[in-house]
Amino acid sequence: MKSGKWILRRGLMIVLALMLLVGSAVGEAAPTEEPVLTAPAYPYQTVTRVSVNLRASRSVRSTLLKRIPEAAEITVNAVSGSWAEVTYGKYSGYVLKEYIVVKKIVKVKVTPTPTPVPTLSPEEDAGGYTTLRRGDSGTEVRALQLALIEMGYLTGKADGSFGAATENAVIQFQRTNDYPVTGIVDANLQAFLYAGKPKNAEGTAKKINALSPVSGVTMRKGNTGDAVTALQERLKELGYYAGELSGTYDDATVKAVKAFQKKTGLTADGIAGRDTQDALASGGALKADETLTPAPTATPTPAPTYAIPTSAVKRDSEGDEAKTVQKRLKELGYYRGNVDGKFGYASVSALKKFQEANGLEADGIAGKSTYELLFSDSAKRAGETATPEPEQTAAPEAVPTIAAPTAVSYGVLRPGDGGDAVALLQEALIALDYLEGKADGNYGEQTRAAVRAFQRNNGLTVDGTAGEETMTLLMSGQAKAAVTPAPATATPSPIPKATAGATATPAPSESEGVLRRGDSGSAVKTLQTKLIELGYLTGRADGVFGADTYQAVVSFQQANRLTADGVVGEKTQTRLTSGSAVGASSGDKANATATAAPTAKPVTVTKPTASQVIYANWYTTVKAKAKKYPYCTVYEPGSGISWQIHIFSLGAHADYEPLTANDTSRLEKVFGGNTWNPKAVWVIFADGSVYLASTHSKPHDVQHITDNNFPGHSCLHFPRTQEQVEAIGPYATSHQQTIDAAWASIH
Repeated sequence: MKSGKWILRRGLMIVLALMLLVGSAVGEAAPTEEPVLTAPAYPYQTVTRVSVNLRASRSVRSTLLKRIPEAAEITVNAVSGSWAEVTYGKYSGYVLKEYIVVKKIVKVKVTPTPTPVPTLSPEEDAGGYTTLRRGDSGTEVRALQLALIEMGYLTGKADGSFGAATENAVIQFQRTNDYPVTGIVDANLQAFLYAGKPKNAEGTAKKINALSPVSGVTMRKGNTGDAVTALQERLKELGYYAGELSGTYDDATVKAVKAFQKKTGLTADGIAGRDTQDALASGGALKADETLTPAPTATPTPAPTYAIPTSAVKRDSEGDEAKTVQKRLKELGYYRGNVDGKFGYASVSALKKFQEANGLEADGIAGKSTYELLFSDSAKRAGETATPEPEQTAAPEAVPTIAAPTAVSYGVLRPGDGGDAVALLQEALIALDYLEGKADGNYGEQTRAAVRAFQRNNGLTVDGTAGEETMTLLMSGQAKAAVTPAPATATPSPIPKATAGATATPAPSESEGVLRRGDSGSAVKTLQTKLIELGYLTGRADGVFGADTYQAVVSFQQANRLTADGVVGEKTQTRLTSGSAVGASSGDKANATATAAPTAKPVTVTKPTASQVIYANWYTTVKAKAKKYPYCTVYEPGSGISWQIHIFSLGAHADYEPLTANDTSRLEKVFGGNTWNPKAVWVIFADGSVYLASTHSKPHDVQHITDNNFPGHSCLHFPRTQEQVEAIGPYATSHQQTIDAAWASIH
């Protein structure tokens, strides 16, 4: 019986095959392929081809949740293998993808609308501060102490010396304001202190009156600090202020500022902003009893005979030598004050203007080089233009120049900027040997270091920002090129230590025995040679302390159980030149068990390399790291832009907030605004480790930092298993897919 059925079935199959052949022979059209449907991302809407079973998991044996009818509308959240994760009404589960219309994910490249970067005031821009710690001294420490006294953390007098009492006050401030308790005041903490609303010793958040020590800060009634004292001093010199130099912006100071503003044609609001401060600092500032008259045409006259000073004259100098400098500056039209032998604010300002006009370093200190020109017949008067150089028949080889745009004004370029203007800046720096590589249009740490080196070598203010003065000189064809370093020798000379005598060829800050990012010169070159020898740095020793050198120093310090701050002080130098320095080889690293660094503010490693990036599970590895180092740096490799954050919640992912408004602007610049779309990033923790993650830029829900222009928080997703992200939901899955794609591109 079974044999008969088999024969019958076999016969039917043969008949069907013959029918198909006949159909083909008479020209039956082959079935057309369905058009490929696309979607930009998950989730997307589609329909079922036939009636299909919705299962609880990816198995035909799993629980049947719902029977979905043919042509029903469903949402596809993800596709993996032969299964699709879908939602139908209130039901979510899995269906075999062959029974639904599957779309191909084709990401549409959208050019984001650039988000304007907010202009930061000097006090809220963290780029204007240097880190302060025990043992430091100066005006920045004094400003810090005034702020701590005002808030009730410190008692006594602001003496400008960072001692034990100041350190304890800083620790109390950090504890009250939920900052890492280190006793060290970094740039971000200072920006928060002066521009935010820190909590005082009683726990009340309010803006303080103590002024930031950075230049250009707007002063108004109630403010205190050295800048107010300097303002009062200048107003007194001009005859507008008769009170004490109290350092407090009181009613008398407001009245004096208003009188000066009215006399000068400025808005008489009593607030000393940038325009008012510039007018006061000008050598042509009007005195209270003076009327504006046209300046007579300057007639060149031989310089009078003076007893040229033998010692340097600078701020707060007093005596006959200071009076001599004032008198000469007044003759040349730079100084309008009293020749009283008291070298104050107006005198320093006039001296700087003379130095700048005569091609000297405008440091406000009258030394030998300044005296040689100041008391000579060739000293330029205020407002005098330079005489063109005579043409030379045999001109030296020209320094390479870059074709500049037709517009004369270049604007201001600073770290974090991007575009054609930055590329133009980089091309000029490359042509003058301050920068290596290609012009990528991203103003990162290497570009900033190159700008600083250019400014230092050309007598400009060294701030790493390419302003009008820097750009004009850079494009002029008259700028000094970088000195090309000689090849590294096989036996490097030892790194100079901080000694009583100067080194043979001192570079900036060598006199202090300290090297840090932004420095350049022979000592930096020697440092780099040693780091190359120990395996922490690759390439050649170029004498410029940039991001790569900084990271190499941090790595060396970590391996050698030193404070990993990237600053080469005496301890680091001593260890580098010792015979027992731990190298970067795997054997040395295995023997180096560096002690864990205390929780600290983010290590600003602006440009890590792909080889540093670690792919690690959030639950088993990264979560503990984030708990230990909640302040970290996020770096987006595509743009080269980084921003600093504080992680405050550790659940299935990390919740974080940008630290400042500047950090928010960088985050939004990367994403082109506020969006939920994930993007792969590298997270740099305070111990220097770099982990792969994914984030978005959409502020939502809880907010702690209220002055960062980010009304909520964002999320950091680190790698998790497929089962873990599926248990959370489709959005977690999309972050995991972003991370995996980035990891694949790295390797």
